[in-house]
Amino acid sequence: MGKSSHKRRAQAKRQIVDPDTLGSDSQQHTPETIGRMIAGASYAAVGHGADTPLFNQFIRRLTQIELSVASDMRPTALLALDIQRRISALYEQGWQPADIAHAIKRQFTVRAWRLVIAFIAADARATDAVNRAPAAWLSQLEELHVVNVAREAIIGGRDQPLTVWARVEKLDPDEIISVAIQVNAQLLRLPVVSVLVTPPSAWGASNKGLPPTTPRPSSSSSSSSSPGSAGPSASASESDVDAKALKLIRALLAKAEATTFPAEADSFTAKAQQMMTRYSIDAAVLASGAAGDKRASGIEQRRVHIDNPYADEKADFIGVLAHVNGARCVWSPSLGFATIIGFPVDLHLTDLLFTSLLLQATRASAEATANDRDLRTASFRRAFLIAFADRIGERLEATKKTAAAEAEAEYGSALLPILASRQVAVADAFAEAFPNVTFTQSRSLNAHGWHAGRAAGDRATIGTGEAITSG
Repeated sequence: MGKSSHKRRAQAKRQIVDPDTLGSDSQQHTPETIGRMIAGASYAAVGHGADTPLFNQFIRRLTQIELSVASDMRPTALLALDIQRRISALYEQGWQPADIAHAIKRQFTVRAWRLVIAFIAADARATDAVNRAPAAWLSQLEELHVVNVAREAIIGGRDQPLTVWARVEKLDPDEIISVAIQVNAQLLRLPVVSVLVTPPSAWGASNKGLPPTTPRPSSSSSSSSSPGSAGPSASASESDVDAKALKLIRALLAKAEATTFPAEADSFTAKAQQMMTRYSIDAAVLASGAAGDKRASGIEQRRVHIDNPYADEKADFIGVLAHVNGARCVWSPSLGFATIIGFPVDLHLTDLLFTSLLLQATRASAEATANDRDLRTASFRRAFLIAFADRIGERLEATKKTAAAEAEAEYGSALLPILASRQVAVADAFAEAFPNVTFTQSRSLNAHGWHAGRAAGDRATIGTGEAITSG
């Protein structure tokens, strides 16, 4: 960017309001002028308009105002209103509680994350979420510890969330304003996304009596995902996924991850794999009989939050697993989440596998570099993860053919057309939902990391002779 462009941007920021143009007399401060200063600080906080010196200048001026005006005129009071309104608006623009929390946590500190959680809790109280929100929404609030386990009450009191947060964090006024503006700035930058779960404006009077949402896996890199559609019964399809079967599969995978004995891990994972295969095929046959010619019936989208480091490579990994499971995946790097689209059963299995196998990949990478410090580089780990995912995909694709053959022997020749029809339906739904997807070019990879990752993929415990169905 040339000098003239920098000057134009700096001038644009200062036209919002220059903090030095306001004197110290509190008579000059109105909600409008303070709001303009907050807007200027938010512009300078993050993104293309980031300007640390100007941001710090705004913070100093706003802190002076904070200490000199009446409580209802303080910048913190106006900031709290801005953040609360912005979260409410984002919900109507396709964002969900877990999405917003992830967007803040990946950009800033855990302290900033706790602040946005406080505002999410305040919105849940204001909208009576415990009685009105869909099950998928409540599940996210529970995982964020906004509602209690019984989903009967919102955690925390009814005081203004920014004030409560600042008191708990024991912060000075300048720190309060700085963190709050950074959060506000990031919320302002979030774009409109697809509505996957019914937003608060469309909730009914009560959700009592609805079936509970199916528990979902979570890990350091795959946060709670969000199934549902934009219709009034967005969580209804959750009941199509047998909670008991998924609970048992998840328990078996957890045991495979926890044990230090390879043979035992193989046994647990093979059993989980067997259950996944049979469950997915049975669900496909059952859905075919219920849906008739409506092959696209039941297709959903879900977001899987991907944490740094190596977010791009982790997204490639879940894309491989989604493909094996008959789902499609698109990565949104600026937002930090992957969106997978497919039938509910296959989305659940993709999520479960991603959580379990990513843990194995992380451990295998650490083992590969334990005795050689020269290999502990970012390029090695990126190549390792890509190669690991590539090899896992090959193994799953090979065993999928065996599983399909075994299932066909039981269900007859009608099975393959059912699975093929579902694949076409998912492909059509994906093309409709993401018509402008672009594909990135392949990157040069660290050779040592690639070969080590392929070897680790060979050793990973996905089970022997079992497969993930494409149905």
